[in-house]
Amino acid sequence: MDFAVFSKTEMEEMFQAMVEHMPEDMKELSIKEFGSVEQWKEHYMEVISREEMQKNYAKVVEWYGGKEEYLSVAKNPVSKEVADSYMKRIEAILEKMITKIGCPVDSFEVKELVAEYGFVMKQFSQMKEERGMMLSVAHSYQDARVRSKIDEKYGEGAADYFTEAIKAFYK
Repeated sequence: MDFAVFSKTEMEEMFQAMVEHMPEDMKELSIKEFGSVEQWKEHYMEVISREEMQKNYAKVVEWYGGKEEYLSVAKNPVSKEVADSYMKRIEAILEKMITKIGCPVDSFEVKELVAEYGFVMKQFSQMKEERGMMLSVAHSYQDARVRSKIDEKYGEGAADYFTEAIKAFYK
């Protein structure tokens, strides 16, 4: 395996931290899917050792301001209660943003909401810089499955509007 960003030991530590902080129901589903924790870990190590995944990790490490900063967050994630609180705040921001769907994406009202969204995401993820992550979020809204869920929840065209608003803000 070629670990371009993280060593094998670091990736094993990340897997262990993920398992330790994962809700029990998700852990049980993963074990059921892979057969055992060992087989799940083997799959995880195989996937994250791929060149494309390592390139993605290199970007994420940059967003966090360095490898040590990323590893610290990965090993010490926010609590479920804190995560739920951030998710509610993000949902409230998107609810406000969809009411602006008739406004230009470069209008003050829309920019203000995107700035708040970026700030909340930065705090939630504990990143040093949110621009790359927010552009990645915008990109994810164009995935067919994500687009469908976003449009179903916020209304037809929501995913495209959110994408364009985020891109306009972070250009």
